[in-house]
Amino acid sequence: MAQEPHREDGTEGESLPDFTSSTSSAGLPDLARDHGPATLGEPSESARRRTRTTMIAVIGGTVVILVVLALVLSQTVFRSILEDPDPEAYSTGTRSAEGQSEYVPDPEDPDIAPPPPIFTQAPTTECTVPPNSEPAQPSASGKVRGGGLEYTSPEGWDDGWAVHSLPYLTEIAADGRRVEGNWFSVVNLGRVSFPEEEGGYPGLEASSVAIFQCYATTAGVVSHFGEHPEVTDYRSEAMTVDGTAAWIVQATYHFEDPEVLKTSSASVVTAIVVDTPEGPSALASDVAADQPEHVQNLEDIIASLDVVE
Repeated sequence: MAQEPHREDGTEGESLPDFTSSTSSAGLPDLARDHGPATLGEPSESARRRTRTTMIAVIGGTVVILVVLALVLSQTVFRSILEDPDPEAYSTGTRSAEGQSEYVPDPEDPDIAPPPPIFTQAPTTECTVPPNSEPAQPSASGKVRGGGLEYTSPEGWDDGWAVHSLPYLTEIAADGRRVEGNWFSVVNLGRVSFPEEEGGYPGLEASSVAIFQCYATTAGVVSHFGEHPEVTDYRSEAMTVDGTAAWIVQATYHFEDPEVLKTSSASVVTAIVVDTPEGPSALASDVAADQPEHVQNLEDIIASLDVVE
């Protein structure tokens, strides 16, 4: 095998030229060195004016187009909608009253019917006050006794109310609770007494109506109710008191002048006649309708009524 020639520096064969240390100007230009980052300057005043002029022109043109479009719509689409007559309704099948009943208002419905005459007209009796009324029997502490009836006086009803006379009642006792000034809620008890000249005792219902009407038109009550008060929540019906037959007539009277009192403008007027053993006895009262405690007191009094013959 022949040997390869040797270089004088000890390397074998021919080697490639070394370009790594070349400083020849024939290499590629260094762009990164020659061209750094560019910096933009502020826009000129003339450029700004041109921009503003362009924007104003665009906005103005848009406004003009919108105005023109609105005028066109108002003269075409909107006008036709406003001027078009209502669409014709399609005719339906023939109707008849067969199988239907005509509505007739119920005269007994308190929501639409006026109050019965017993609540609105003047008394239908003479409202006679019995002469020489007998005094009521003594009652136990916390009780009020009149005629053959007795009730438990609620708390706050200890104003010592005294009644000397009422139409068709004798042996009267009462208690009251102040509303304001000289106006009180009052509940009276007494023995029923109708004179023979008027036909004597007319029975539970008729005597309850008479006592109710007379009480609601007494001078002290009418002075606040007025001559023509509005009447609501009325009733006239049978009931029992302590297991004994009775009749109640009751209604709320609204004052014609609602400013006659500051704290009340209506009263619940009540008359109850009870067939007590020694002859009929009755409750007659008026309490402030817009004072919840007074109304509840009346309900408690009626619930506590006892026959005490």
